[in-house]
Amino acid sequence: MSYIYSSELKAPKKMPEIDPLRPQMAGMLKFLALTHQKQSSAFQAPQGLSLNKIHFSSMDRTEIPCFVIEAADKQKSAPGILMIHGGAFYTPVQTASLSLACAYAAGLGATVFLPEYRLLPAFSAPKALEDCYALWHELLRSAAAFGLDTTRLLVFGDSAGAALAAGLCLVLRDRKEMLPKGQVLIYPVLDDRSERYPSYHECAEAPWSPEANRLMWAAYLKNAEPSMLPYLVPARSEDLRDLPESYVEPQEIDILRDEGIAFSDALKKDGVSVVLHVIKGSYHGFDSDLASPLVQEAVRSRIAAARAMLGESSLKP
Repeated sequence: MSYIYSSELKAPKKMPEIDPLRPQMAGMLKFLALTHQKQSSAFQAPQGLSLNKIHFSSMDRTEIPCFVIEAADKQKSAPGILMIHGGAFYTPVQTASLSLACAYAAGLGATVFLPEYRLLPAFSAPKALEDCYALWHELLRSAAAFGLDTTRLLVFGDSAGAALAAGLCLVLRDRKEMLPKGQVLIYPVLDDRSERYPSYHECAEAPWSPEANRLMWAAYLKNAEPSMLPYLVPARSEDLRDLPESYVEPQEIDILRDEGIAFSDALKKDGVSVVLHVIKGSYHGFDSDLASPLVQEAVRSRIAAARAMLGESSLKP
């Protein structure tokens, strides 16, 4: 099947169909993780931004690394972004995520926190969500030290990271804890029942495949308790009321497109203010090339939505 991808993007590459549960994959996944970690450690923030690495304690007292990106001359009380990276729950922070984090930090005058949450195959759900929850509380607890305005905090998530971002908001709401001002969900992973959606079949030959998606969910949810499913799989939540303002950005040529649209519709139905932005000609992971005019336009749209969530402009559904 052929698709009409945007001419402003690099030709997409098929993403690997990896089964993290297969013992034979352990060595490859370890090598993959070490490669990305080495590349991320060598990453240099653009002029005007600083990049540091901190550690915070998760709920079981495990020390979790976290990149922190901020303006070198930032304001004393800046907005903050908890940015949760994608990678099918088995890939660590990549340089593309760091580049995007820098764009958000510069565009919003924000401090961006990008955690290296725990990954498959060693850690299935709910460890990654617990790590993100712990970092959220660390941001609130140490806001003065980080120079954060706790009334201007946002959660960003792409791909699998969007499942964690949306799940985090659901956990915080149900525990009656402080919520972010908004959630930004990019080509979001939201439903383990993806075969229910037309795009799952229409876009089966696109970069992120049905088989890769199935293997990811099977590994991630292997030890999940049924009571946790509405948080680990946000589309399974039957109540989306009282969640933060949301920006949902599915990609046109992606098996996940329609589950993102359905989640956006469900949010609206439950009274949440939502901007839905389906980018024509785009595919899963398209924003790894910040030199692309289409990617730059998408980043501007995300920043504009974030500004609206922070009360700096109007957010129009």
